[in-house]
Amino acid sequence: MVSAPTRDIGGLDAGLYGYLYADMLEIIPDLMWPTSIQTYARMRHDPQLAAILAAYTLPIRRATWAVDPAGCRDEVVQLVADDLGLPILGADTGPSGARRRGVRWSEHVRLALLSLTYGFSPFERRYEIARDGRARLINLGERLPHTVRAIDLHRDGTLKSISQEHAVSTPIPADRLLWYAHEREGATWTGRSVLRPAYGAWLLKHEIWRVHATSIRRFGMGVPSVEAPPGATPAQVAESQRLASAMRAGDTAGVGLPPGFRLAITGMTGSVPDAMEFVRYLDQQMSKMALAGLLDLGDTRNGSRALGDSLLELFFLSLQAVADELAETATLGAVVPSVDLNWGDTEPAPRVVATDVGQRHEVNAEALDLLISSGAITPDAELEAYVRGAWRLPQRATPAPPQPPPAPVQARRRTARARSVRAAGSEDGHRQLTLIEADSGMDPDAIQAVWADALSGLLNDWADVSAAWREDLAEQIRDIVTGGDLAALASLVLDPGAAIQLLGAAMVAVAEQSAAQMVGEAASQGVTLDQPPVNEPHLLALAQALGGLLASNLASAGAREAIRRATADASGEDVAAAVTDHLAGLSDAWLREQLGGALSAAQSDGRFAVLDTAPEAEYASSEVLDVNTCKPCLDLDGTVFDSLAEAKAAYAPGGFIDCDGRLRCRGIVIALWN
Repeated sequence: MVSAPTRDIGGLDAGLYGYLYADMLEIIPDLMWPTSIQTYARMRHDPQLAAILAAYTLPIRRATWAVDPAGCRDEVVQLVADDLGLPILGADTGPSGARRRGVRWSEHVRLALLSLTYGFSPFERRYEIARDGRARLINLGERLPHTVRAIDLHRDGTLKSISQEHAVSTPIPADRLLWYAHEREGATWTGRSVLRPAYGAWLLKHEIWRVHATSIRRFGMGVPSVEAPPGATPAQVAESQRLASAMRAGDTAGVGLPPGFRLAITGMTGSVPDAMEFVRYLDQQMSKMALAGLLDLGDTRNGSRALGDSLLELFFLSLQAVADELAETATLGAVVPSVDLNWGDTEPAPRVVATDVGQRHEVNAEALDLLISSGAITPDAELEAYVRGAWRLPQRATPAPPQPPPAPVQARRRTARARSVRAAGSEDGHRQLTLIEADSGMDPDAIQAVWADALSGLLNDWADVSAAWREDLAEQIRDIVTGGDLAALASLVLDPGAAIQLLGAAMVAVAEQSAAQMVGEAASQGVTLDQPPVNEPHLLALAQALGGLLASNLASAGAREAIRRATADASGEDVAAAVTDHLAGLSDAWLREQLGGALSAAQSDGRFAVLDTAPEAEYASSEVLDVNTCKPCLDLDGTVFDSLAEAKAAYAPGGFIDCDGRLRCRGIVIALWN
């Protein structure tokens, strides 16, 4: 036989949590129930707190409330849905007709949300017996918090009954109550108002309002003073006081003074506290306590769209938690009793749910069009129903016609982009592949690895070239400065031979590896190709031009620094050493960009070498390798070109020719053979 505890050992002190209920943890008398009801009733009319409550309650009220069958019998689910006036989740796609009697759920939710303001909101259930013998819930009558006179509890802290402020009122037993309590702890059935943390800020704010209004009235016209003449009698002094006190501000205000009396208007002197700034601070504290800081973004010093999105996301999560709490309370306090009355306490009961509190429809019309045109999703009746429901559009009058399958790749030209959203979990920071990219067999990680490995090796080997160039420049500068012919600094020259040879070898190697990858992509589509030779003369010519420019650029940088350092008393040795240190300390960002651009050109050349000899295919742009994609590249991404010549015109230089990032572009061309 199972042994288990069947009764409580501990409990709540009946003297504290009995008929004379009190929250002993509250230290402010005005916030102890029942006085707290009057305090919160005043606080809810503060403009800032009214906005916070509206921001909290309105999204919950407009949410989609429904009865979740949760595997229960259809008969049970239908009775609950009919009594509460709610649709059945997954079955009722449209609103029901207007209800003339029974529970009005929208009104009930509005009143239930008073639990956020006052901490609790009780309702009394009332049934009628239908002809079939079923008990039907016909009313959830609100028992507003300010009408509750006493809360009676059992020793274990559970609710026993409540009494209201009526002469003939009898206690309402707990088994007839639906009780919403926000953040109830233990036997504190009055809950905790969301306004409780704002009490201090609210109290100070309204005191400052009164003081500030008085100061404006007081000092807006200044303080009048009337000075009695020298040797004035007590009566004259009293008269001067009367004259000053009688003065009023106005368009026709004035004063007449006896001979010898003098009038002065004294304004405020010195600095005064900024009352309005402090009021704004108090308003922001009230917003923070409800996680509603987004209401103050326009009034704060700092703010951004990213910050607003973060605050909004957090706020939506808090709203969903409140809605879920209300739904669970309604299930236990309204649904379960109805099921128990009609079928007994062994019958499973459905649940009340709020499905889309504060839902954000990130899939806008443009994104939806791109998803459909790329073939990522297929338009059908279910998708149309979701879109119409999500944006509250009217239902289609006639059934939706059958949709044709997505157009083949050949028909998708420039107006049909093939993109997918960038995913935070994508490998190496690049976005997910589109359908066209996946069909092409491309491997962005392998393509990027060839380029990145070549660039890393090239930069490593380039260190020797740079060191030799710095030594050569130091020797030339030393001789020129020592000889005193500073004009000769304009003719500094470096030998680019080693750089050209190093860069040319790297570009040819990258082109050959890229050609092999292009052959592999064709093979993944069932097309067998022989790897052709790359255009080595063209690549070496590019290497020669770039190597010469890099040597010339370093020589110019050395000459400029030498001119700056060649003062009248500077020796050639000192200037040469300073120039060497300066050049050695330069960032490699510019060099990395130049060499990376050369390797991108080699990578593009190798891929086009294969496409030049391959059978005709469909050629599309891909910017998947670009982590930070500029707008021109983003607009072109996924475009299917009309010909190989058109594709080469856009991407032959290595990356998109109109890219805002210039040499940093990593766009490529992919091919699809049918």
